[in-house]
Amino acid sequence: MSVFLKDDKLAHINAMGLGNIAQYISVEPNGQIKHIQISNYVKKEDDLKELITILLKSSRSGAVNIRSFSPSIMKGNKLVYNKKICDIDDILFQVNQNCLDGKYSIVNENIDINDGGVSGVVLGDIIEFAPKDTPKCVDKEGVCLLEKNLGYHVLKTVYGFQPEINFGNEYRVEFSIHPNREGVKQTHTIVWEYELFENTKHGFKINWPNKFSKFIGDKTFGLIIADYLGLNVPFTTVIAREVAPFTFGKKTGLFEKWIRTCPIVKEAGKYYTGSQWIDPFILMQSEELKGDSPINIAAVLSQDAVEAIYSGGAIISKEKENDVIEGVQGTGDQFMLGQAFKYDLPDDIKNELNNVINKLRNYHDLLGEVSIEWVYDGKDVWIVQLNQLKNSGYGNIIVHGKPQDYEQFNVEKGLELLRDTIQSLQNKNIGIELVGDVGITSHFGDLLRQANIPSKIVGIR
Repeated sequence: MSVFLKDDKLAHINAMGLGNIAQYISVEPNGQIKHIQISNYVKKEDDLKELITILLKSSRSGAVNIRSFSPSIMKGNKLVYNKKICDIDDILFQVNQNCLDGKYSIVNENIDINDGGVSGVVLGDIIEFAPKDTPKCVDKEGVCLLEKNLGYHVLKTVYGFQPEINFGNEYRVEFSIHPNREGVKQTHTIVWEYELFENTKHGFKINWPNKFSKFIGDKTFGLIIADYLGLNVPFTTVIAREVAPFTFGKKTGLFEKWIRTCPIVKEAGKYYTGSQWIDPFILMQSEELKGDSPINIAAVLSQDAVEAIYSGGAIISKEKENDVIEGVQGTGDQFMLGQAFKYDLPDDIKNELNNVINKLRNYHDLLGEVSIEWVYDGKDVWIVQLNQLKNSGYGNIIVHGKPQDYEQFNVEKGLELLRDTIQSLQNKNIGIELVGDVGITSHFGDLLRQANIPSKIVGIR
């Protein structure tokens, strides 16, 4: 593929079927109109003011941006943003100024970055993206980095379609996807730029929370990954703040529904999960009051119930001997809250769990250490939560460390008092000993791992 100027490349993308582009008009430094790429435009208009008016009316946002470039300086030039029909004289002035400076102009439709879509970059075997931003999001912290096929699966799950990008793996492609149809071809993907690169193989690991996992909810993000990896995830309907409802997972055979709040980031045991349907809008309002931010809950999940013969949690490490498997008969709610003792699981249940755990271990290079919450229905192990661990220990150790001293905390006091205790011990070089027969995989362990406080379980005293 030959090297083109910016506006030539956009026209090439459209003409060769490499993707959809934003509607635009380009103007040469001598003031001549060069490219006209407007949806359903057929008339050969040579008046720039009239063309820009047509472009503004054709754009969903009713606004345009003005970019400039020269053959020697293709990037880093001035961008004039979000000009509307009332600003037509300003638009024409800026184009004229670019001409006086010896630069080309691209007047393109402004596509709303806050429409519920994402922007990002595909390069070789990876994809990076974030909501509420342009493709330049990849230069910032918190971008969602995934293997390309996994990334396409995540986006197709959430939006119902995957990016339409028809470039080979040797190209770096800037794109955005949108819930509403946009651009010249009126489809859901916009290609903004492409460049040829030689080395496009990468080694990487998924990290969350990231901007996209916060966008759809931490619990939602982890379960979509588990679903992609072929694990049994109960059929789930996500009612989210930022995007239209979507579904994923497998039917469990039951018609009862669990309702689960999905916080922006994991807050162990803080928000509601129930086995009987209640008003999700009232639930969202009431649960928000528990958080410290204006918005704490990203979504409410409706999930097929699972017949809970056994339930529990597990930590999957790189080495099998460092795994932790814990559980109880029946539902695991009380166990995760430290109100039910760990149960010595039967060997056949352990074998079923080990099959699932070993499958996850195969993805250790991609995921790192993870924890799961699981339910066994007498036939299958179902994954109801998948979390990435930043800090984990082995045996009775929750988080390794050598603090100056340990403060004991009896699990009977509950999770909220543990949150307060963690807060009071920040930056004091004091660890926490959990007193009680509680699991490392319980929400008590989750809180201590998230806070990265040296901690261990010392049992009943």
